[in-house]
Amino acid sequence: MTAVGGITTGKTTRDAISAPDGKHHINLLDRLASRSQTHGMRVELPRRLRRLAKFLPMIALLVSACSKDRAYAQTPARTETRTTLVIFAEKRMADSEWAALFDALKKGAQSGREEAPALKGGMDLVRGDTIVHGLEVDRPISVYLHGDCTLLPMPRYAPLGALGWVRLVHGRIQPFIHVDCAQIVQELGPLVLGMNRKRRDAVMGEAMARVIVHEWIHVATQNAGHAKHGVAKSSFGVADLLAEDVEIRRDPRFPRGRWD
Repeated sequence: MTAVGGITTGKTTRDAISAPDGKHHINLLDRLASRSQTHGMRVELPRRLRRLAKFLPMIALLVSACSKDRAYAQTPARTETRTTLVIFAEKRMADSEWAALFDALKKGAQSGREEAPALKGGMDLVRGDTIVHGLEVDRPISVYLHGDCTLLPMPRYAPLGALGWVRLVHGRIQPFIHVDCAQIVQELGPLVLGMNRKRRDAVMGEAMARVIVHEWIHVATQNAGHAKHGVAKSSFGVADLLAEDVEIRRDPRFPRGRWD
C-alpha cells in the first residue's frame, strides 16, 4: 500500500510522487509512503463445480435463444453515474461550517469538471455524522477531515505536513480522501484576522473543497500525475487554496499574477 495525493508542507520524502517544480522544496499536494504489499488471492472452484461452470454460459445462451416472446425494444441510454462524497469529520463541525463546505464543493466541482472531464456525472454530498444506516450509492468516495476544521486567526507557521492525500493499493488509487484541517488552518490563519465567523467559515470551506477536488481528480482519473496550472497542479499556496474567492482575488497582498 502506498499513500498518494495530498497537500503537504515541510520536508520532502524520498518517495515523493511528483518531482519538485523548481519553486517549492517539497511537493505540497501529494505524498508517497512505501508500505508492505500482500500477494493477490483468488478463490478456485472445486473440480466438480468447475465442470458445471463451463456449461452455465451455454445453458444461459440456450434459454435466451428459446425465448420466443422476448421484446427487442431499444434500451434507453444509460445515464451517467453520480458520485457521492461521504464526509467524516474527526472533530465536531458546526452546521454553518458544514454548509460552507458543501457550498464550496458544489462550486469547486463545477469548475473542476472544466479541467478534468472525469468529474462529470453529478455529485451528491452526505455528512458522515447524519448518514442513514444502510445507505446505498453507486459510486461512493469517503472523505476524512483530520484535526480541527474551525478557522481561527494565528501567526504564520511553516507547514510541516500534507494538506491531503489518497492511497495507492495494488496499482489502484482508492476512493478514500484524507484532508488535514490543521495544516490548512496554519496556511490561512494569518490571513483571516478581522474576519467574522461567517467569512471564516466560507474561507475554510473553500480551501477544504479545493483540496478535496484535487484528490477527487486522482481517484476519478486513476492518475497520480499533475497539471501545470489549476486545481490539478502539484503544489498549492494560499492563492491556490482560495482561487475562486472573489474577495481574496481583490486583496492587494496577492499580486494579479498569482491567479494566472
